[in-house]
Amino acid sequence: MKTAVRVAVIAFAVAVNGGDFYAIHVAMGEGTERARLATVEPQVIVVAAPKDGPVLASREFYYP
Repeated sequence: MKTAVRVAVIAFAVAVNGGDFYAIHVAMGEGTERARLATVEPQVIVVAAPKDGPVLASREFYYP
C-alpha cells in the first residue's frame, strides 16, 4: 500500500512537471515568434504621381 501511494504521487508529480514544461515551451515559442516578427522590415511603399504635377494640390479651396 505504501509503495502504491508513492508511485501514484511520483506519477502525479511527473505529469504536473510535464505540463509545466509544455506551458513554458509554448510561451517561449510565442516570444520567439513575436521577436521574429518585430525584426521584419516593412514592405517598401512607392508613391507615384503624374509628371505634369499634382492637379488637386494646385487648386485653391476656400472654406466659409
